Amino acid sequence: MTRFVRYAVDGGARYGVIEGDVVVDLDGPPWDDPGRGEELPLEAVRLLAPCAPRKVLAVGRNYRSHLGDRDVPSEPGLFVKLPTSIIGPGEDIVLPPDATEVHAEGELVVVIGTTARRVAPERAARHVFGVTAGNDVSERRWQREDLQWLRAKGSDTFGPLGPAIATGLDAGDLELRTRVDGDVVQLASTRELIFPIEEIVSWASRYVTLEPGDAIFTGTPGRTSALRSGSVVEIELEGVGTLENRVRMAPPLP
Repeated sequence: MTRFVRYAVDGGARYGVIEGDVVVDLDGPPWDDPGRGEELPLEAVRLLAPCAPRKVLAVGRNYRSHLGDRDVPSEPGLFVKLPTSIIGPGEDIVLPPDATEVHAEGELVVVIGTTARRVAPERAARHVFGVTAGNDVSERRWQREDLQWLRAKGSDTFGPLGPAIATGLDAGDLELRTRVDGDVVQLASTRELIFPIEEIVSWASRYVTLEPGDAIFTGTPGRTSALRSGSVVEIELEGVGTLENRVRMAPPLP
């Protein structure tokens, strides 16, 4: 297993690979087979979201434990989050002032490594670079009432990712755990996914060209928990690490 990160330096962003307690700098995205550079202490590095996707897709209702009394879907239900929803570990989830019913959704997130367009499920794995942890922050009232889920799922900061992209894992057998203010509110295995990542990547690629660095949220298990200003959310994905973000409310418009 290898873990790749993206980190802040001199007002910009760099990619690196974690080796023990250091980050080895890379001269480009890890899916481009980059060269290696200097070593930096991991504790001295400020981590960013581990990729900067041009497209952020997501699948809903992909665990039976999340379905309630709804029927099991016959195909992955896709929706879109916006690139500006993406934040990294340690950054704040900022709730719009009119948000009233916001929930955390811990998820495994697929990161694409090579361009995928109309690929069959049995070929989809070769287009996956690795996986990371994500939080599909969702405003339930907007989800119910709006014509589309733009506000509910795509608002700024509603897509935390991190802390690393892990390669070499069996993504179909990882433990996923969500904590809110220290309490475990979700605990599941990715074995429980209705649609595994190969089917998700194949299905999405029928309609959207997937490019290196793009991210796909794969669904959340069980019941989700409400957030409030001051809440601390931790999404722990086996082999990847723990993604932690604090919640705060944005000030009213002037």
